Amino acid sequence: MITIENDKCNACGICARICHEHCMTLTNNSLVINFEFCSTCTQCIAICPKKALSWDNQPPTAFDKTLLPSIDQLEELYQERRSIRFFKKDKIDHRQLEEIVKSSIYAPTENFHLRAIIVDDEAILTELEQMLMKITKRINRFIFRPRVLSVLSRVTGLSHTYLRSKAKVENAVKRGYAFSSQPSAMVFIVGEKRLPLSDASAQFALANMIYYAQAMGIGNCLCGNGPLFFDKSKKTRNLLKLPSREHILGALSLGYSAIKFTNKVRGKVMPIQWNGGRSTVQ
Repeated sequence: MITIENDKCNACGICARICHEHCMTLTNNSLVINFEFCSTCTQCIAICPKKALSWDNQPPTAFDKTLLPSIDQLEELYQERRSIRFFKKDKIDHRQLEEIVKSSIYAPTENFHLRAIIVDDEAILTELEQMLMKITKRINRFIFRPRVLSVLSRVTGLSHTYLRSKAKVENAVKRGYAFSSQPSAMVFIVGEKRLPLSDASAQFALANMIYYAQAMGIGNCLCGNGPLFFDKSKKTRNLLKLPSREHILGALSLGYSAIKFTNKVRGKVMPIQWNGGRSTVQ
């Protein structure tokens, strides 16, 4: 929680002014925090000119701007990142996995009560894969029928999306594995769905992990619809020892890549629309 060193505080009030939860007030030149409403965003710690605020009495330190990446370095990182689906058998050190997960705490969030479950036990990973394979077979058996696809096309208008997934599902059934190859570890972000923007908060956390792992030379891949299937599986929930109030909001596969991407992709663009006008491609 937020802690205050009153002997350092000069009562400037800047922390109270930027507090978007409005839980900080200056009373008789003393800072008072209503912890019932504090979301632990820690912006107050980041802005305090006297470093009078801290997290659990761990003193903050100033930014070292010499360590910040350049635009070119960021662009190189973004372009190097690819979803990795073929992993080596090598295990990832526990310390490295913890560092990857810890990077998520700096992501934008609305749910401040998320937590992570790391799974690197091969037996549990195999059970998770087998559960996912059962669901994949059911989807192939019951969804990808011509008559079902025809109805989905008329009702939802998503026939192209379903047809594109059809080849993936059929290929997985043919090879007998839901994953292209089993990852060395998986990270599950779990939390209560009733809190606002929990799903989005989980994806922001995973985005931090993705680029942190990338910088460490560890490949990764978001699990797409995996969290939905995992969360609905009683067996998976038991394996992860999830309490009933918590849900799997996101999942990430991690491992050392068995393949090597070498080329930057040129030409892909995001269409841009200015001020409600016609979209343009640059």
